Amino acid sequence: MSRLRLSLRSPQLRRGATEGILDPAAAAAARDVIRGWHGYEATPLVTLPGLAALLGVEAVWVKDESSRFGLGSFKSLGGAFAVLRALQDEIERRSGARPTAAELRAGHPHAAEITVTTASAGNHGRSVAWGSTEFGCRCVVFLPEDAIPARARAIESHGAEVVRVPGAYDGAVAHTDRAAARNGWIVVSDTAYEGYEETPRRVMAGYTLLAAEMLEALASAGAPPLTHLFVQAGVGGLATGVCGHFAHRCGEARPRFVAVEPWRADCFGRSLRLGRASAAEPPFDTAMGGLAAGVASTIAWDFLAPLLDAALSLPEDGWVAGAEALESGGLGARIVAGPSGAAGIGALLALAGFPGLRKLLGLDASARVGVLVTETRFD
Repeated sequence: MSRLRLSLRSPQLRRGATEGILDPAAAAAARDVIRGWHGYEATPLVTLPGLAALLGVEAVWVKDESSRFGLGSFKSLGGAFAVLRALQDEIERRSGARPTAAELRAGHPHAAEITVTTASAGNHGRSVAWGSTEFGCRCVVFLPEDAIPARARAIESHGAEVVRVPGAYDGAVAHTDRAAARNGWIVVSDTAYEGYEETPRRVMAGYTLLAAEMLEALASAGAPPLTHLFVQAGVGGLATGVCGHFAHRCGEARPRFVAVEPWRADCFGRSLRLGRASAAEPPFDTAMGGLAAGVASTIAWDFLAPLLDAALSLPEDGWVAGAEALESGGLGARIVAGPSGAAGIGALLALAGFPGLRKLLGLDASARVGVLVTETRFD
């Protein structure tokens, strides 16, 4: 790999904790609800001794989300939970009575009258579609025109209608907002923007379960705490949920947080360098479709600005190397990952060839690194 861009936090973005974005009580309630769903089980946390040796660190732990609820992605934690809450709110508004999840699963008469909608690069849309099937409402998902056919088919398999729109993900978000306003649909987006923040908070609350499982698995293994956590960024929902839970539980002993993004969609890296929310420059030409966001979610940036220690921008050959190394099993575990899913591993593999960047990040012999495989490969 010939290039790798590391962005450190601007001095004007002081390290600290942000209040008011993630409510710990609401996040705990989300985790309790999701743990009670049929088919729930914690996804694996395994070590990659081969990657640890390449990096010269004490340990690398990978959280493998490729089997989550049979949907192949961490997204099922957030989108489906947000659908549940949206339906409960709307039915309570219409009828005065708030249904339980069990009542919705059994077939609530008002749910069938409601349509939820979202923009997606694939996985969030599938989670919303799955949640719609689980809780009995109609679903319409808007995909960018270049989204791979397998993702569209996966969404349609849950009974949702898929509509392709011109342009990239950010354009699909705006298109969804307009369509919802015209048709009286409920937007269930993982991207926050001005005037739309409550539902993305709920999505992020669902994602905290992933972090809670990591901490529980480390404790069960008798492993010392992580010193670094590499998290795929995209619009920032996952990073907010995961980093937020680690920060809440670990306080000052939290790991260093490093966002991973595509070279051509590096809104968090640019924002860290400039010390303010900044958009990436289009076009966002990347196979890492789940991370191809030029603009960070508003609340995600507000939350992560004082928490992220760095952002790492990965060229296309980086995720390829990560996916191939994972599938070969040579790093210590065999995992089949898609482009976005393999990005974190690709970033660590790339850092193995850049000792100066490893030193800047404090990746030394005492480092214990956490990384996520966020999705399986969709053929």
